[in-house]
Amino acid sequence: MKKQQIQQQEQLTAYDKKVIYDMFYMSIEWLEKYIEIVYKNEFPDWESRKQIRDNLTITRKDIYNNPEKAKKAFSTQMFLFGTTLEDSPVFREDLKKEFHQWISATKIGNDCPDELKHLLYGFNEVMDGNIEKVRKDMENRKREIEIDSPKYLEQMSKLFANIQVPMYGEREVQKNLEGKTHLDMGFGNRFSSGNTEHGEQTFQQIAGVVSASHDSFHFYPQQGQQQKTNSEIIQDIRQNPRNWRTDEIITDLGENRQETVLIHQSARLDDYDQRTGKLNLANNPIYQASRFNAQEIAEIQQALNISQQQSAQVQQPPYKWNF
Repeated sequence: MKKQQIQQQEQLTAYDKKVIYDMFYMSIEWLEKYIEIVYKNEFPDWESRKQIRDNLTITRKDIYNNPEKAKKAFSTQMFLFGTTLEDSPVFREDLKKEFHQWISATKIGNDCPDELKHLLYGFNEVMDGNIEKVRKDMENRKREIEIDSPKYLEQMSKLFANIQVPMYGEREVQKNLEGKTHLDMGFGNRFSSGNTEHGEQTFQQIAGVVSASHDSFHFYPQQGQQQKTNSEIIQDIRQNPRNWRTDEIITDLGENRQETVLIHQSARLDDYDQRTGKLNLANNPIYQASRFNAQEIAEIQQALNISQQQSAQVQQPPYKWNF
């Protein structure tokens, strides 16, 4: 086994290493962008804590008001990174050390939201070579556009056209690195302000919380995924109050009707039915007051008020849900 690993190391080129590390840093960049979009209240100082400052590779605008899209974009990038790493496992340990450095440098702790815990745990799993979970979630994901639709073919054509220039640039880089091995390519230690041991300890604490329930977590909304019952929603609010809020939003563009609703952080607030102008509530974690009885509303209000008291260090407006 060791001899086979040594032979594999000798076969890896400098370009192989560059591709893997580029994919790793791109995954980190998408993870930071996800945190920036989804956890503004939890990390109000995120701009000073994030490690990749420029975000030059992320140009999408559709993710800023859509946490679910940001999560899916990171998950897809993580999966691509994992498939690339499968052929070069010799880099896994060094990449995991750098990932732990990143955790330490960003000062993310075990008190971070549960969904973020699962994404960090899943990222580490991918670096361990365990990509089946995210692969299955991707294969079973709900699609916004069906594969056999003309719109899907149109999007694929645009995607193919957009990647031609970057591919040409990569061919030039590969040509310039020809004849060099990965040992000639300096990479890594980009998050040197963090401490590897401290980051690993933090990650182990996070893993201890979510490892047992990770199978029930999904990187993408799944086909056939049933809506939660009221009791399941209330239980989730009690367990993860920071993932929920009440807010006034427009639920009907045609009538300009505004309602106070219960919203999960993964909700798609721009998902309107083009025909009716109404906000899509099916399989979208946005809940109207009429769904709950008076006792359930009181339990939700209590859970959110408890959340506000426990999170006094974070500046948030008081939670109100008046019906």
